[in-house]
Amino acid sequence: MMAALRGRGAKLTRADAIAASGLPEDEAGRALTVLLKEYRSHLSATTTGELLYEFDPSFGRRDAVPFRERAAAVGAMLWRAFSFLFKVAIVATLIGYFALFVAMMLAMVFARSSSNDSDDDGGGFGIGPLFWFWGWDAGPGLGGRPARRAPAAPRVPFYKRVFAFVFGPPASVVDPLEDEKRIVAHIRAARGRIAPVDLVRLQGWSFPRAEEEATRLMVDYGGEPEVTDDGVVVYVFKELRRTAGGRAEPPVRTATERLEPTPPLTGNEPGTNVLIGVFNGFNMLAPFWIVPAFEARMHVSLASWQGVFVDFPLAFSTLFFAVPFGRWVKGRIDDRARRVRNDRRRLIGRIFAGTGADGDVRPRSRDELAPTPGLAALLDRELVSLGGDVASEPDGQGRVRYTFPRIEQESRALARVRAAAPAAERDAGAIVFSSAD
Repeated sequence: MMAALRGRGAKLTRADAIAASGLPEDEAGRALTVLLKEYRSHLSATTTGELLYEFDPSFGRRDAVPFRERAAAVGAMLWRAFSFLFKVAIVATLIGYFALFVAMMLAMVFARSSSNDSDDDGGGFGIGPLFWFWGWDAGPGLGGRPARRAPAAPRVPFYKRVFAFVFGPPASVVDPLEDEKRIVAHIRAARGRIAPVDLVRLQGWSFPRAEEEATRLMVDYGGEPEVTDDGVVVYVFKELRRTAGGRAEPPVRTATERLEPTPPLTGNEPGTNVLIGVFNGFNMLAPFWIVPAFEARMHVSLASWQGVFVDFPLAFSTLFFAVPFGRWVKGRIDDRARRVRNDRRRLIGRIFAGTGADGDVRPRSRDELAPTPGLAALLDRELVSLGGDVASEPDGQGRVRYTFPRIEQESRALARVRAAAPAAERDAGAIVFSSAD
């Protein structure tokens, strides 16, 4: 069947597929079902109730990962490796060089002072306070201080806030099946009957993508296509309705109710970010300030240790600032794409806000649908993919009005088939055997 249909981008009936492949009807039906599941495809219907199949001419697989996503996955793996190594460097280098430069400052103080009490003034310095500062308990034997008491409220250790300054706050755990669970929950709440219009509203997709995903859902979850009298393909999932509980399914939040928030750059308080910046800035400037002064005061030359005392701390401190700056630039780029996605969801919400209980969608002007420039540009670009059209007559003020005949047609058909769906489909049946017995 694939060999017969490859390169044919037009819609075809089952009879067309049989004629092209030469397969018997039963085998042709099974082959079409497999192809619908594994390859990008669409289903549509005619006014006579005939199902039309449409496959991607190149037969692109549904699970094929585009090059852009593969490159992004490789980049993410390299980023995780760099993050791990740089975090180790932060723990070892930032503390170590800070302690080293402070020790050089104290050595200069001791060399300059002729007082016997100078040791008492600076002798209390150790690595213990540094560990305390970073959020680790060094114990009373390291810094000469007793272990600090636990605060009343848990606080994020300072070293974790330093990691957040460089790499951002820890990413929240995202369930990879979250979208699937949301769609299945909607199918159950919608009496097991959906159409592409449901996925447009629920996920914020265009109709072409919604059609493709509806076909996949039909195969993955045991659905069946049914064609209504007015030619709307409704995907029926009777098996998904069965439940052991008697409660109705709760409504699922639509795409408009799930706008993407702007992630924080660091998640730290501003004062913490300033303190971290000062901390690293000290290490960045120390090679130009403390090291020359130390050489002059102590009458030593560190020229042979140029890489240790100058080059490495300077490169490390520069990279320490460069990583969050790069994340800030990337965040500005991501913000543009996020605004477009959120505008799309807002526009879809405004479109469906004019849908009545019977599925009617009243024509509305541009100002009603898209009151902002971003929404207006999106309306012009996405009108067709969202099932819209320009009304034949303007409103009373001569303004162009927009209609959405596909949303109206599918919503009406769904309202009818859902009203006719028998409640008995939810019944799992009487228990005839239980291992508890």
